[in-house]
Formats: sequence, C-alpha cells, structure tokens
Amino acid sequence: MTPLAEILRETIRAGGPMPFPSYMGMALYHSEHGYYARGPQRIGRAGDFYTSASVGAVFGELMGGQFCAVWEAMGKPASFSIVERGANDGAFARDALTWAASARPDFFAAVTYLIDEPLATVKAAQERTLESFGDRVRWGLAGPARGVFFANELLDAIPFRRVRFTSGGWKELSVAVEGDGFVWVETELLDGATKSRLEEIVKIHPDFPEGYETEIAPAVASEVRLAASAISEGVMFFVDYGHPASDYYHPARRTGTLRCYRGHTAHENPFEAPGETDITAHVEFSLAAAAAISSGCELLGFCDQGHFLTGAAAETLRRMDGKPASLAKAKWLRQFQTLTHPAHMGRSFHVLAASKGNVGGAVLSGFHYARAAPGGATEVLGL
Repeated sequence: MTPLAEILRETIRAGGPMPFPSYMGMALYHSEHGYYARGPQRIGRAGDFYTSASVGAVFGELMGGQFCAVWEAMGKPASFSIVERGANDGAFARDALTWAASARPDFFAAVTYLIDEPLATVKAAQERTLESFGDRVRWGLAGPARGVFFANELLDAIPFRRVRFTSGGWKELSVAVEGDGFVWVETELLDGATKSRLEEIVKIHPDFPEGYETEIAPAVASEVRLAASAISEGVMFFVDYGHPASDYYHPARRTGTLRCYRGHTAHENPFEAPGETDITAHVEFSLAAAAAISSGCELLGFCDQGHFLTGAAAETLRRMDGKPASLAKAKWLRQFQTLTHPAHMGRSFHVLAASKGNVGGAVLSGFHYARAAPGGATEVLGL
C-alpha cells in the first residue's frame, strides 16, 4: 500500500464517499505523496509515459516557429512573453528557446519565458534544465502578458467527475473504501456545472445505453479561462489528446476515456498504487474551445498534431529535401515521424489555438493542412 493510499482511506472513512475529483486531486497533486510531486522523472524511457517534448527537440523547434509567427503578426514587439503552464522538466522551453536563439535571434531578443509552476520539486528540475538562459526565463506571473500561452498535456491531468447513465438518469461515481482498497459507488449528482454540461451533451446524443459511463471535466473550462487571463494580447495553444464533444460522448464509447499509466503500462484502474500512478482522461476540446470564446478569444484552429506539425514543418522539410543523408537529418526525421505518424502521436493528439486581442490576423502554418468540415474548426467542435 502506498503512503497516499492510507491517507485517502482514512479521509474517506471519516467523511464518506469521496467525489472522484477530490480523489484524483490528492493522487496527483498531494504536496508530499502526489504523483506529480515526485518530479519529472516520471516522463521518458525510465518513467511512465512519453510526451511530445520528451521525444526530442523537434517539437519545441516547430512550436517555437509558430510562436515566432504570432510575434511577427503582432508587429514584432520589443517585448514578447511565452507563458507555459505544465512545463514538466523544462525540456520544451529549452528546445523552443534554443531554436529561437539559433534560427531567429531577432525573435529571441524579444522573448521572456514565463513558467507557472506550483510544485517545488518540479521547479527545481526546470531551473537546472534552463540555467543557461539566465533571466530570459522567469517563474511566476506578475500580470497579463503580451505573447503566447502554451500548455502541453495540461488539460488531461485536470481532475474530472465520473458519471453513469442508469434508469434514465445520471449518477455520479464516487470513491468508497472496501477492505484494504477502493471501489466505485453511485451517489447523487449534485454538481451544477456537471449537470449543465450533461444537459448540453444530451442535445448532441439523446440516447445513451444503460450503464454508459463517461467523464465530465468542468474544471477544463476554468483552466482555459485562467489561461486567457494570463495574456492581454496574443494566442493560446493547447496540445493534448482528446476529441470534439460529438466523438467524446458517442454512445459507442461506453466506458469513457479514463486511463492510468505506470511503467509505460496503461490500465483503467485509478485505485492501483495512488500517488505512484498517473491518472488522466482525454480532453473534451469542444468545452475548452467554448471556454476560450466566452473569455473573449477567437478560435484560430483545431486539428490533429500530425497535420499541425506537418504544416509547421513544411518550410523545414522543403529545405531538407535533396540534402545529403546525415545522422542529424535522420534523427530529425525520426522524431518528426514519431510526432506526426497516426500510429504514434499524430492522430490522438490535437492542437487548439485561440487568439486574444489584436494579433494582426495571425495565420498559423500549422493549420494549413487541417482537415475540417466546410464550417472549419468551429463546426468540427460543434460550436
């Protein structure tokens, strides 16, 4: 039994069944025993899962190019901020800044990189990774900034509610103690934001089968609104795995998208080794996009990571074509293929971008190959 499991058991015994967001919040973010308090060693070959940034420098390079395009669209201001939340060990920031310093020193000269990081162990790792950039990188936010907000695999880690459709209505799935372990129990659904979202979902899919289970994450909308408040003018980028609402809540997806990761093994039991297991669910991008729009932002685009990075890399690939083979070229192409191939990260991960204020009609090359309905990303997301 993990140390956190005992804390959770005593808490539930004292207070009764625990809503899953509370359980997940403690399992991931407990200051001493939470999964993310362990630090960035959870990522990569020796950890529990890979991220796009852990594949190599290509992801940071290509996204850095998109940030630079926003800077250009804003008229190349002398001061431009990149705000990142969920920066893990700082590898993405390092790769984006390294690319800028080499490929676009004019852009690099304008950049200040701001990291919003509440966990001391993670911040220490970021400081080690980014030490060479000096005061170009800072921690904390002093107020809304002009530039971009970036989050990679942040929204999937936001605590969510589990619900079940039964006897013609919705019940919440909470966590209770049974013996030495934990079990799901049905409780009354009381959360107003979850009820409201379910009412909207039923308009999309009016017929759910008995026993249908899914996740509702109202806090995703809150996180997007918080991100919008972090910039006064610029573009927000969210990269994560997920679906539009019409796919996310399709009646055929009977057990939702809850996934757990430990030692590069995926399973669906969040009660196994709490504090030592990552707990996640796919992102409902329709909710995230609607929150951005309600925060005064304009949707720039939404598509899978494969098509987005192919658009972002078009010029690089053109220059690379015809060049002699080299170890550096082969390494770059291997990373690019991992990031974009449908069998790897290309299809399951998506990119959502929304602008705020005057960004000069920014056109991002990343959306050049986006596959979308005639109405564009807005129609795909059902907005």
